[in-house]
Amino acid sequence: MSGISRNTLKMFVIATTLLAAAPWFSSCNKQDSSMPDGHSEIKKVSDMLYEVIYSDYSDVAPNGAYDEISGDLACSSVRNGDFHGRNFDYFANQCPAIVVRTTAKEGRYATIGVARLAKTSEAMIDSGLPKEKMDLLPWALFDGMNEKGLVVNANVVSKEDWGEPAHTGTNKTAPELNVIVAIRPLLDYCATAEDALKYLNAHNITPMASKKMNLHFMISDPKETYVVEFINNKIVAKPWNIMTNYHLLKEDVEIPEYAIGVERYGILEKNYAQGGQSMQGMFELMQMVRYTNMYKSENKWYSEFVSPGEVSYAEIKNNPETKPLLDKQLAETEEAWAKELKYIEENGFRAETGWWDTTHNSTYDIRSKKLWVAVHEWYDKVKEFSL
Repeated sequence: MSGISRNTLKMFVIATTLLAAAPWFSSCNKQDSSMPDGHSEIKKVSDMLYEVIYSDYSDVAPNGAYDEISGDLACSSVRNGDFHGRNFDYFANQCPAIVVRTTAKEGRYATIGVARLAKTSEAMIDSGLPKEKMDLLPWALFDGMNEKGLVVNANVVSKEDWGEPAHTGTNKTAPELNVIVAIRPLLDYCATAEDALKYLNAHNITPMASKKMNLHFMISDPKETYVVEFINNKIVAKPWNIMTNYHLLKEDVEIPEYAIGVERYGILEKNYAQGGQSMQGMFELMQMVRYTNMYKSENKWYSEFVSPGEVSYAEIKNNPETKPLLDKQLAETEEAWAKELKYIEENGFRAETGWWDTTHNSTYDIRSKKLWVAVHEWYDKVKEFSL
């Protein structure tokens, strides 16, 4: 990945709306299959986007979930009015997005969401996934919605922000649920955001296996939205409508300049009203923080270059000994990124690139139960799904 230093890559590890009916807008309808294996065949919807329906799956997450679901990612998410938008930012050469539907059964709601298997390519899907990966897929969601209008998405957050120890579990005497697979049961069994909070509090929520990263949640229902974080072995929840990649709910702490995603948060906050107007408005709002904007010099998203717990951008910038090195790194990175953007513009998506982009955008209409998915910032090729 030429032009990017190891330090820059390290920053990335910490660092996730749609036009109304138009001629290019295509709809993906439910399949009608008997699903003898508990699921339909995976259908290719478009490049880097698939769909599958499950009529049955395990009530317990299969082994190996962390290894197949985890990865280096960033994210941004917003709720306004009837609309919940999220960007999932990831390496551009990685796995396709898979829209996973589950049908309702006694005690379990119908759901739809976007999943990823970190070690799965298009070629592997096209040739047929093995049973162990098919068993895991319903649990591999990073965002989703159920028939009651509950929407849940997960964003990365630093395990240790501002010197506080990372949590190890929220309720040692309760059944264990790892944070990386928690979206599935929340959508299956919870009708409201309040139900989801009760469900989390009834379990021992353990962190990701990563040394640096954990997840926090945005949980919406037709009436309210919460951000949920796991701080000092406690579940902390608060009504909140914007979330990126730093803890929002730590009390009496000034957010440092190097907080990952602080600029993205500011853009979303400034333009927040647009996201409540329509699905188109939310879709366009999320495009403002698409990840390929990160290196554009006019945005100056420098906090993405500095790890929490290390020296801040301001300290580097204001130190006469380090400022020239920073300026050189930024100039080299922006030059390399400009070349990459030019290549993609001229030749289309580069499957072997190591650059980041917004690998998928999901826009949920909570009232009408619609989902719009755009992959790899191909916003003119968005697909619609209905629950």
